[in-house]
Amino acid sequence: MPTKREDIEQWSRSYYLLKKYVDICFRFYFKNTIEGVGNIPKDKPIIFAPNHQNALMDALAVLCTKTWQPVFVARADIFKKPLINKILTFLKILPIFRIRDGYENLQKNDEVFNKTIDVIKNRNGLVILPEGNHGEKKRLRPLKKGIARIALQAENSLNGELDIQIVPVGLDYTNYIKVRSGLLIRFGNPIPVKSLTKLYNQNPAKAHNLLIELVGKGLNPEMIDIEDEKYYNIYKIILDMFTRVCIQRKGIKDNHSNQFTTQKLIIAKLDKFKNSRFDDFLLLAADALEYNLLLNRRDFTSNTYPMNSNNKWAFVPFAIALLALSPLFLYSFINNLIPISGIKLLSGKIKDKQFISSIRFTAGLILFPLFHAIQVTVFAIITKSLVFTLAYTVLLPISVYFFFLYKGWFEKFWEWSKEIKITLFSPKRIIRLNELHRDIVSQMWKIVEFTDEDEYMKISSKN
Repeated sequence: MPTKREDIEQWSRSYYLLKKYVDICFRFYFKNTIEGVGNIPKDKPIIFAPNHQNALMDALAVLCTKTWQPVFVARADIFKKPLINKILTFLKILPIFRIRDGYENLQKNDEVFNKTIDVIKNRNGLVILPEGNHGEKKRLRPLKKGIARIALQAENSLNGELDIQIVPVGLDYTNYIKVRSGLLIRFGNPIPVKSLTKLYNQNPAKAHNLLIELVGKGLNPEMIDIEDEKYYNIYKIILDMFTRVCIQRKGIKDNHSNQFTTQKLIIAKLDKFKNSRFDDFLLLAADALEYNLLLNRRDFTSNTYPMNSNNKWAFVPFAIALLALSPLFLYSFINNLIPISGIKLLSGKIKDKQFISSIRFTAGLILFPLFHAIQVTVFAIITKSLVFTLAYTVLLPISVYFFFLYKGWFEKFWEWSKEIKITLFSPKRIIRLNELHRDIVSQMWKIVEFTDEDEYMKISSKN
C-alpha cells in the first residue's frame, strides 16, 4: 500500500482495486445523475471545485464519477496520528494547514503547495472543496482563498504553460442521509487560470480575490443556491412543497435533473417577487410557516403530502404487494441484522448530522463484507454443499439491496397511511392544511408564470 506523500500523484493498482469496490457501493448508496461531463477539458490539468454540504460524500461524488485517481486536500488536523496519516495518504489526500493549526505549521503548506504542482502537472486532477467546511443549507458559503493560491502559484511556476482549468462541480442531494436518495452531480464550465497570471504577478491579492469570485460565479448555476440567508427557511419550505406540484402540472418527467431546473426557476422567481412586492412576499412567508407548522404537527412530509389521485388508487395494490414481499424483506433483514445494527449504533453517536452518511457508508464498506464472509463460512460448514453455499453467497449482497429498497417502499406507504387515516377519521384536522396548500400553490403559480408586476396585479385583482 503506497503511503509516501512524495508519490501521491502516481497511479496505484491497490487504490484502483479499492476504488472499484467503493464506486459500486457509492452508486448503491445514492442514485447518481451526472451532467456536464463534456465540460471537463481533455488533456489539460484540472482542479475540481465542488460545493461542500455532506462531509466525505462530497469528495466521493467527484471520485466515483469516472475511472480516475484525483488527489484531494483536507484540513491538516485529521493527519495527526501516524496510522491515520498513512491511510489518508494512501487515499490520495493532502493536508492543508490553517491558522488554527498554529502559525509554526503554516510554513508546511509550502511543501504541500509544491506537491500540488506535481499533482496538477500529472493531470490526475486535484479536488479542492473551496468552502473549506461543510454546511447542510443549500447555499454557497464564502469561499476560502486556498484554491486560488494553489492554482495561481502552480500556473505561475511554469509561466502560464500549464493552462490549469478550474471546473466547478455542483452537488445536490435529495436527502443527505437516507440510502437510495438522489444525488445530482453537475460539472460546470471550466475557468482558465492562465488569464490571471499577469495580474497575479502585479497584485497577488487582487488575483486571488478575482479568481475566487469567478469560481463562485461558476458554482452558482450548478447548485441549488438560496442566497437569502434571512428567509432561507421560507424558500426551503416552498421548494419542498411546490417543486413536485410544478413538475406534475407541467407534465414533465419527475427526475432529479428536472427537479433541479424547476427549483432554480422557483428561486429566481421568488427573488424577483420579494424584491418587487415585499409585503406580499411576507404574507406568502406567513402562510408557508403556518403550513410547515401544521405539516410537522400531523407528522406529514412534503415529499408525499398531499397524495395525488394516482397514489390514492395505488394504495391498496401497493399494500398487497408489500405484504406479499414481506417474507423476502424478513429474510433480508435477518441476514443483515448484525451489520445494519452496528452501522446504526456507530452513526447514532455522531452529533454533526452531515457526517452521518459518511460514517454509515464507511462502516458499511467494512461491516457488510466482513459479516457476510463469516455467514458464508458458517453456512458452508453446516450445509456442506458447494451449490447451496454459492447461491447463498450471491443472495447476500442482493438481500442488502432489497432490504433498503423495501424499506423505502414501506416508508412511503407509511406516509400515505397517516394521511388516509386522518382524512377518513379526523378530516377536520387537515382542513386548514389543505387550505394553505391550495393558497400557496395558487400564489406560486402567479409568481412563476407572471413575472411582470402590472400583469401580476391584474391577475391578483381577478381573484
